Amino acid sequence: MTMADYSKGRSEEELESFFPNEILRHTLLVFFFISAVMLGVLFFPESFQKSTDEFASFQTRPPWFLLPFFHFSALINNRAWHVIILAIYAAAFISVPFLDRSQERGLWKKPVFFSIVIVNLLLIFTLGIIKFLQ
Repeated sequence: MTMADYSKGRSEEELESFFPNEILRHTLLVFFFISAVMLGVLFFPESFQKSTDEFASFQTRPPWFLLPFFHFSALINNRAWHVIILAIYAAAFISVPFLDRSQERGLWKKPVFFSIVIVNLLLIFTLGIIKFLQ
């Protein structure tokens, strides 16, 4: 079985790389949608306020998979630092495939990344159990 050559008969513009071109397009689109929602809230706050009034007194518990992050917010009193730390954590999580340039595909044979995965899983599991027991 041979692999198909998708580059035959295509120009250079059609063969552009996924990173950074397509990633940039998707990122800009996400920022556009987030900005549209923010502008909607800024210029039409009463339409969004009506939908949240009925839930103002309703206390919910976060889903089980978000419990560690809510417990982490209780540990850090400053909301700005909490957002900054979570943003760094998310950026590090997204950047792992771009940082790992080794030819080895198995996680078992990458001791640094394997230990990072284990520490993160233990941290999330521990924070989740602590918050669940409170």
